[in-house]
Amino acid sequence: MSQSYIEAHKAEEAVRSLEQKVSLLMTKNREQAGKNESFEKKIHDLEKKNEDLDTRLKASEHNALARHLNALLPPSPHHNLHPLHSIHTNIPVKNFPKKESDIRTMSSVDVANLLKDLDADTTKKDVGNRKARLKEVIGVGERSSVTQNEAFAVVADGVKEEVEKKGGEEKKKKDVKLPGKATGPPPGKVLPIGPKD
Repeated sequence: MSQSYIEAHKAEEAVRSLEQKVSLLMTKNREQAGKNESFEKKIHDLEKKNEDLDTRLKASEHNALARHLNALLPPSPHHNLHPLHSIHTNIPVKNFPKKESDIRTMSSVDVANLLKDLDADTTKKDVGNRKARLKEVIGVGERSSVTQNEAFAVVADGVKEEVEKKGGEEKKKKDVKLPGKATGPPPGKVLPIGPKD
C-alpha cells in the first residue's frame, strides 16, 4: 500500500468522524431548541396566568366594594345599583341591571350570563332561583327592612338595644353594651372633682 492511499483512508475516516460529530451536535442543537421553545412556552403560560389572576383580583376587589355599596342601598326599586365587573376582563358586566327592579324583567339567559361573568353558581335551572342568586351576588338579596346602621337603636340610659329580625318577627335584646365604649357614671350621678385620698 502506498503512503498516499493510507493518508487518503485516514482523511476519509476523519471526515466521517467529523460528519458524525456534526450530526450529533445538530441533533443536540435541535433538542436544545425544542427545550428552549418549551421553556419559553411555559414562561408565556405563567405570564398569562399571572395576568389572569391580576385581572381576577382587581375585579374581585371592585366587586366586593360594589356589592357592599349595593347592600347599603335601602330596599327600593328606584335606586341605581353599582355595577359589578366581569372577573374575566375586569370591565363592567354586559347587561348589568341599572336598578334592582330590572332583575324581575331579565331573561333566564341574561341572568345565567351575568352569573357566569361573575363566576357565580349557574347550576340552578329555575329562573326564579337564578334571579335570587343574582340578587345575592349583586348584594341586594334577602335584605331586611332594618339596615346595618339601624341594627342598634339608642336607648335613653346610654345602653344599646339590638334589633334582630328573623322570619318577619322582631326580637329585642336589651343591655347590649357597645365594645370599646367608655362607661361613665349612671345618668344623674355626679362624681366629685379633686385629688383622690
